[in-house]
Formats: sequence, structure tokens, C-alpha cells
Amino acid sequence: MATQNQTVHKILIAPDKFKGSLTSAQAAQAIRKGIEEKYSLPCRKLEFRIIEIADGGDGSLEVLHKKLPGSRVVGVPGHNPVGKSVTSDILLYTLPKKGDEAGLCAFIEMAKVSGLEMLTKEERNPLNTTTYGMGEAIRGAIAHGATQITLSIGGSATNDGGAGMLQALGYRFLDAAGEEIPSPICGGDLGKVASVEVPVGRKDGGNGKALQGITFKVICDVTNPLLGPQGATAVYGPQKGADAQALKILEAGMANYAAVAEKSLDVLQECKEYPGAGAAGGVGYAGLALLDAELIPGWKFFAEITSLEESVQWADFVITGEGSLDSQSLSGKVVSGVLNLAAKYNKPAAIFCGVSKLTRAELGDVRCYSIASLGHPLEVCMRDAATLLQQLVNNDDVIISN
Repeated sequence: MATQNQTVHKILIAPDKFKGSLTSAQAAQAIRKGIEEKYSLPCRKLEFRIIEIADGGDGSLEVLHKKLPGSRVVGVPGHNPVGKSVTSDILLYTLPKKGDEAGLCAFIEMAKVSGLEMLTKEERNPLNTTTYGMGEAIRGAIAHGATQITLSIGGSATNDGGAGMLQALGYRFLDAAGEEIPSPICGGDLGKVASVEVPVGRKDGGNGKALQGITFKVICDVTNPLLGPQGATAVYGPQKGADAQALKILEAGMANYAAVAEKSLDVLQECKEYPGAGAAGGVGYAGLALLDAELIPGWKFFAEITSLEESVQWADFVITGEGSLDSQSLSGKVVSGVLNLAAKYNKPAAIFCGVSKLTRAELGDVRCYSIASLGHPLEVCMRDAATLLQQLVNNDDVIISN
């Protein structure tokens, strides 16, 4: 409790991970230590709230697991994006009953099932990768009794429009001759698709019946449409290993796949333009158009779980951040979500990051502090990120100027 002569400063620290260096919790603790070292005085009391938060990308499952008492991680068998047998972790939990929403929930992090980091550099080619393992993980969740499934779709290695996932759930993809395209269907196969059949209690497993009564949410950290210069292929294909020729094949295949879905299954044309449809190489589109899923920004999902908005209201000052700050950071990711809430309640805010690629105009009035500005080589910045975050606080009057 503050004494009569103490000034209380309430500080909320809610960063995303610094990929390759620090978890959300580690980054927050480093920032807190720096603040305590610089600003702790007898006349000043500092109160902190630290919120581990994610946006649907790598590490989301761990953040949620720590936040939900009674949740449990289970391994389910399946295949990685290039068809190798793996056991992938999913999270099972039960939320307090709200109306008719009671039931076992499953959280599936795509990065752990069909993720880019699961592959070697040589294996990364979205013409040859598939989300089939994602569908297997969904089947595993259902086998454990889950009726509400959240797909966290950041960090994917794929560009198959979610067709592999759907194929594992019993959807049939046929070519022009009426022959079923063999599983697992990959990104390079989408140009062959001539029709799609929805599973209806197939004799070879009954996946159609298994999906009855299952509700889906898809959380993602981007707002890209399915097609075009801002779509799944153009924006994310290169980082998944696609060269110029592969990009042309993948984009043409994705356009064909969407056209066939519209014709075969009466999918609305608007689905391919929906914000997030292009997430995870089109898994957002598959969830929205063919699994009747609700698409929600990942930060909003975690904000609700962590009561982020209430903590922003509590704070005098708000800090967020991530490893690499760029234009995407301000569109659907953790940083943008935290800053939007800070603006809503007129709370001053600052960003701590590894490196910033944003201009002063893009940042507006928000102060931004980057480890890269300290002038060390990249390997040092990555290796000593925690220490350097503490040092950043001492370079300026970040939080308290008096």
C-alpha cells in the first residue's frame, strides 16, 4: 500500500513474443526489471500487471495453457506438412458454461501441426506441402470428445487453401475425369480440382457424421484476402519457399479452387475477400466457407481470455511490443490490439521491439524503442535480448518524466 507521500504509477506490460529470442513472459519481465531499476524511488510506488498474450501464431498454445486452469495438453498422431508421421500437441479445456455453449473445447495451433518450423529449409515448398495433418488433429480432438474447436492458424508452411485439412475430414476433391485426387492434396494440386463433395457419413470412416455438432472458430493474426497482390500466395508464398514460377502456379490453383467451391458448394464469392481468408495459405477461407467457422483476430481471442481491456483501463501507462515491428504489426496483431485499447481509454503507450521497420508517420504519437537502435550486431541482439530490453528503459524517460 502506498504511503501518504508516495505517488503510485500503474503500468501494464503486454507484449507479444520476440520470435527466436524471448517468450511474451520473458520480454515482459525484462521490461519490468528495467523500469524498476530506473524508476523505483522512496516517493514513488510502481504497480505492475503483466499479461502474456499471443495472436494465433507460434507459442499461442503455451500462453493459453498457462492461463486456463485445468487445461491439458494431449498428443494426437498425424502427419507433418510433407507427410512424415508425427505426434502433435493440442490443448483440451472446458470453459464456464454460457447458455448452450457447454462442452469440451480444443485449441489447435497450426504451427505445431502444419507449421513452417517443422520443416528443414530444403523441405519448404508450398507446392508440395499440405494441411492434411491439421485435419488429422481435428479428428484427434473430436475423438477426445471436443465439440468446440479453435484453430490458431499462424506459422503455417502451406498454401493449399485448407484443402488438405478438409480432405482429412472427409471432403472429396475430384479432377476433370471425376477421379478423386489422392491424399494428401497439396498446394500444387489445386489447379486439378474440378469439383468438391461434402462428406455425408462416408462408409470409410464416417467423417461427415463426426463433424455434426462440432463448432469451429478460426483465429489469425493477419487480414489478407485469399487472392490477389495482398492475398495468401503473393504475400506469404515466398517466405514458405515459393519461387516466381511456383507463385504463378499456386495463385492460379487457388483461384481455381475458390471458383470450384463457389460452383460445387454454393460458397459465397465474398468469402474469398473476407479479412483473414488468406491466412495460413487459405486455411482462413476453408474455415469460413466450408466449416462455417467464425473468423476472429487472434489478439481479440486472447484479450478476452486475459481480460486485457480491464487491465488497460486500470493502467496509467501501457507497454506492448514484439520482435519485428512492421506494417502487419498495426493490422490485426497483438501490438495493434493493445494500442487500440490504449487509445480507446486515452492511456499513453509505448512499444518495445527488436527492430522497427515503421516510419515516424506510421507510429504517430506512440513512442517506439528498438534493441537494434543500440547498434549491436543482429546475433548479439537476438542472444542478449532480455538484457538489452532492460537497457532500453534507461536510455530515455520512457514511462515517468518526473
